[in-house]
Amino acid sequence: MSVQHYTWVVMAFTVVPLHNLNLLAGTVIPFGKFDIRDVPDWLRNESPLKNLSERDRQSVHLAKHALVSEYEALSYGHPDPEWTGRQPKGIQDLRWQSALLANMYMWRVGPSSVCLTVGFHVMTRIDGHPKPIDPPFIQATERETPLFCHERDSYNVVEPEHLLTAARLFETLSTVPRKSAVWPALRAFWGALTSYPGDMRYPLFWQGLESLFGSDEEAFGVSKRLRDRISYFLAIDRKMQQDLHDRVKACYSKRSEIVHGRWEDSEDFHKVQMYDTEAIVRTVVRHIADKPGMLGAFLSPKRDEFLESWVRAKAFAPPPVPF
Repeated sequence: MSVQHYTWVVMAFTVVPLHNLNLLAGTVIPFGKFDIRDVPDWLRNESPLKNLSERDRQSVHLAKHALVSEYEALSYGHPDPEWTGRQPKGIQDLRWQSALLANMYMWRVGPSSVCLTVGFHVMTRIDGHPKPIDPPFIQATERETPLFCHERDSYNVVEPEHLLTAARLFETLSTVPRKSAVWPALRAFWGALTSYPGDMRYPLFWQGLESLFGSDEEAFGVSKRLRDRISYFLAIDRKMQQDLHDRVKACYSKRSEIVHGRWEDSEDFHKVQMYDTEAIVRTVVRHIADKPGMLGAFLSPKRDEFLESWVRAKAFAPPPVPF
């Protein structure tokens, strides 16, 4: 009698509940390596949540939908086979980072109170065991400060079309390498979104915009460079360019007041400069992702030269994209 050997795939997944998202039950929306789907029923039981704070347990119970990603992994920290960096990175860690970026791109497309706070890395089958684990075994739990939206956006409703657009943005920008002007900008924007106090949140947005539109070498004339480059990058005509130029000037001046200790909080600051800055950030990121060749231009070592040529030409269409 021959001996039969069975091999069972070791399956795992990451599930990240999304708070304040209300879709029809059973909705499934592809989102990069994730799907947005209903929160699994087993996650609502007390056992998987026993190590969470009361606030986090309640938020998971209230969540209707989650980012869910399935993959093969022998253990927690299993190297991601798609990672191309020098040092291996665990697939669970990279999935969690991707979930954070996914939440940020949702805000880019439709600013709202949709956010995440916890994520679960789960095993559903152990090597050598024919039956799946029921309920699944939680290997590790992640925790993150929620994304804070502007108060004017807190009641915005996120629709499926917003999520589909955000998923396309996510697919495009998930290819951004760490060593580029774009990556530190995205990190600064996330830092801003998870900061609630205005004097911490606001400068981080401008730090990200400086990464994208600043000079590689010239340290002087930052304000003028930003208002020229951002306004021509976003404008479609002279009137719009002048309006954006003036808005950037006012907003960056407020940033300087904050970082140099000359700022006093006010209702006008939150209603005008903060809101204008967030709108500029969202539009800039969408343009970089959507306009043909633009992401490549910002990733190029000739990014600085490309932007300066655009301003010198005083044009409302980009110069030839550098390669």
